[in-house]
Amino acid sequence: MAACSSWGSGLTPEQEARGIKSVSALSSDYESDAFWTRLRRSADGRSNAFGRDVRNIGDFFDRHFWNYNANDPYVNYPTDTTRLGHIARGGASFASSTPVVGDVWEWFR
Repeated sequence: MAACSSWGSGLTPEQEARGIKSVSALSSDYESDAFWTRLRRSADGRSNAFGRDVRNIGDFFDRHFWNYNANDPYVNYPTDTTRLGHIARGGASFASSTPVVGDVWEWFR
């Protein structure tokens, strides 16, 4: 048992003066670094999983409510129309389909 325990650093004063570390100090430093590395890796994994889950929720709403898929080339084509232009076109299409607009149009004919 005495051989397994560290009764001292086991270094000479000259070695300690030169900054050489004992085996037990090196082992302790390694275990500490390994612990903090595992802890950071675990926290990074949880963070990545949370971000992926939030992104999947957004993709679900895009696909099932807006019928949009970023990987669909027929839907995701480049356009010069701004958001305001899309809103105006949608509003004009909706307004022209209401019966009130048809009645007003008949008054001016």
